Amino acid sequence: MTASPKIVAIHGAPRSGTSWLGQIFNSSPQVAYRYQPFFAHAFRDRVNSTSSRGELETFFTDLLDTQDDFVLQRNEARLAQREIQFQKTAATHLVYKEVRFHDLLPHLLERLPELRAVGLVRDPRAVIASWVRAPREFQADWELGDEWRNAPLKNAGQNENWYGFARWKELASMFLLLARRHPRRFRIVRYPDLVAAPKEEVDQIFQFCSIPSDVQTADFLDQSTSGDDHDPYGVYRKHGGAASKYVLSSDIAEQIETEVTGTPLAQFLDKTL
Repeated sequence: MTASPKIVAIHGAPRSGTSWLGQIFNSSPQVAYRYQPFFAHAFRDRVNSTSSRGELETFFTDLLDTQDDFVLQRNEARLAQREIQFQKTAATHLVYKEVRFHDLLPHLLERLPELRAVGLVRDPRAVIASWVRAPREFQADWELGDEWRNAPLKNAGQNENWYGFARWKELASMFLLLARRHPRRFRIVRYPDLVAAPKEEVDQIFQFCSIPSDVQTADFLDQSTSGDDHDPYGVYRKHGGAASKYVLSSDIAEQIETEVTGTPLAQFLDKTL
């Protein structure tokens, strides 16, 4: 790591495309990428809403140096079938992605003024549809009609979990607030925009994070969007969302659209669904 590492946080609701965006960052030779550190056993409970700047700096130093297989997504701890590796130079950026523990993000932005954060938002109908298709996330004996709004079985009353439509609304509202509060340090990315023009969108995201563009990233974008490995935890697929509307009943999809329409969250509805 270079003398003054830049920390970049990627946050988003589960099944929003954060794994893909995380690997896009990982494709940069100058990025040290870490997967869901607040959830990992190796780092669990190391950070909370009262952590000092010094404690946070120590946490991220340890995160950079970790050899934890889960955080590095390698060996048997890897969720995706395919292990992704990129050529690396000296890292100038430490980037992590997280789909839980979003309540920590405002505190991180307050205590670490050098931190940059990206909030990825996907249409809630597509998020829930993707959740249903993830076997480790949605059990076969669960009823979508009982889970789609508050996800009582999946969230299990734990504040760290952000499944279901109600928590999606809470998180999207938080992102809008953080974007107003920290306009130069927090950037909202709409998943449909990333799908529609990945190279252009990634150029803007990397510029926001002061990461130079690299041919390795361009190659990964081509590869990850041109084929499908049929892995619910993989990132190689034609990143469309049109099929998502056929997973949800029209009743659930219409309830979601009705509740979001006319609110600030309507900007996150995907018109292709």
